[in-house]
Amino acid sequence: MNFTELTKLFRDELVLCRVHEGEFVVVASQAESRVGYVDAFLAAIESLGAHGVNLQFPGIRHAHLPYSGRQTRDVDIFIDSVPQAMETLKKANMVVDVTAEGLVHTKARAVTLNNGARMLMVWEKPEILERMFPRESLRKRVENSIDMLRQTETMRVTSNAGTDISVRLASNTPIIGQYGYTDQPGRWDHFAGGFAAFYPIEESVNGRIVLDTGDILLPLNRYVTSPIDITIKNGFITDIKGEGLETELFKQYFESWNDKEVYYTSHFGWGLDETALWEALSFYGNETYGMDARAFSGNFMWSTGPNAHVKRYTKCHYDIPMRNCTIALDGKEIIKEGTVIEPSLKLV
Repeated sequence: MNFTELTKLFRDELVLCRVHEGEFVVVASQAESRVGYVDAFLAAIESLGAHGVNLQFPGIRHAHLPYSGRQTRDVDIFIDSVPQAMETLKKANMVVDVTAEGLVHTKARAVTLNNGARMLMVWEKPEILERMFPRESLRKRVENSIDMLRQTETMRVTSNAGTDISVRLASNTPIIGQYGYTDQPGRWDHFAGGFAAFYPIEESVNGRIVLDTGDILLPLNRYVTSPIDITIKNGFITDIKGEGLETELFKQYFESWNDKEVYYTSHFGWGLDETALWEALSFYGNETYGMDARAFSGNFMWSTGPNAHVKRYTKCHYDIPMRNCTIALDGKEIIKEGTVIEPSLKLV
């Protein structure tokens, strides 16, 4: 995609985000941000009559592994030690995050959203962004999912592979909806993506999850090739069994952090984007952030590790999208063996 086409793509996205004349938009980047993204976003911002500025953070894209390198590269330390950076974020109407690492789990995100600005993360390749470009129909289905979760007390997930896990939701359960753009003050989203998720009552997460062939481990960016049998008690992984390589990698990644908190479960949810492709990971490998995997329609996605709502900030984080699962809310099936069957969540 050439620069003109990329600028047009980003302009169309910013229109959905309601960027308008006179707004102040910060494009947050790092040295290893995708080539052309900063300049194309700045050009798109200017074309809408808004004012854009690039704020470059320290740091490089690196694997999600225990990191003891130079702390001067840490985004949070930079935010605290450079008051001008903090002030720039506080003055923004919108922040576009094209950093190589992503600001989603940093103080930069908290500062931005707490001051009422919108925030949009953009990492995927242009052809993925173009294919998964946001639609109003997707937003509606995500919002319908959020409404359903607000009225739900229990969710149960089962599969023919052996998964049988139950969780409970509280009246104040934190719920997330991603549909690929943000036009509301204080809201974060990711371009692209389409799913709903929530943080259940932690001690209510009990049962067994069996990862089967074709399920996905992020950030390892690998498909499972033989079953991984996981036991969860009161929101904590107590046992992991399996014979394949992925089982060993799955266990080793946890162990390498030397931190008990990595074994807690985090958010649970499902994918709704019919333009997202389960098979995309086999084509893009480590060149993708995994939004196809997180969002493909009918998936069950659960995660481990950080949960700011219970003040758990470990950096070890698995997102695990699974196929062929059945999801029931208060006994009513909404997804049957990986296919969305709830009418309000289906594409019409």
